[in-house]
Parts: sequence; C-alpha cells; structure tokens
Amino acid sequence: MMKVDLNGTPIRSYGNTGTPITMNMGGFEILYREPICGGNRRSFHVTDTMLNAVAEFNTLEHTSMSEGKPFATPLTITRHDVFGNATHRWNMDGRYSVPRLVGGTSTERRSRNRYNRNRRRA
Repeated sequence: MMKVDLNGTPIRSYGNTGTPITMNMGGFEILYREPICGGNRRSFHVTDTMLNAVAEFNTLEHTSMSEGKPFATPLTITRHDVFGNATHRWNMDGRYSVPRLVGGTSTERRSRNRYNRNRRRA
C-alpha cells in the first residue's frame, strides 16, 4: 500500500523506510591524506551506502588526482546519522582495498558478548 499525504498525493520515500526524500539521512565522512602537502583532508558524501561514497570519492578530481595522476592514500570512512552522531567507522589501506569495520554496531555487540561470556565464567 502506497503512503499518501493529507491531500491524497503519494509520498516519495527511500525504499520501504517511509522517510521522505527531502529529509536528511546523514552521510559518510572520508578522511584522507593529500600527497603534495601531506596534510589531512576531509570529504563528505551523502549516499546510500559506504561503497557508493567511496566510488563517488574516487570519481572527483580534487580528491583523486594529484598532478594529473591518481594518488594512493589510506581512507577512514565514518558514517554519520541525521543527528551528527558517528555510527560506524571503516578503515581502508588504499582507495580500492577491502574496507574493515573498526567501530560500529557489530563491534559493540561483539565486545558486549565477550564481556558477558567472561563474567559468567568467573
């Protein structure tokens, strides 16, 4: 069943979440090192998945090219929700490597389970 507003017009939403398209859904902050000056840089992407944010990061000229050549840089990707809270964090050794989850929901659950298991043994 399609959701409608008070006037009877269909509401456009993100999939089956019911969130209107006009509502901010958060985004991904990508931290990387600039090769010439060596300074830290920040890039923010509002996409649906982390891999789409990295793909968008790789296509932008100012984040992927240095003196006309692509540069290798380690990436730290942080997911921010609508309120600005960091919910997940991934590290990548290079722009095309496999992302590793280093902070977020599944790591919190894993440490909580380990704590409960060790507490029961004592």
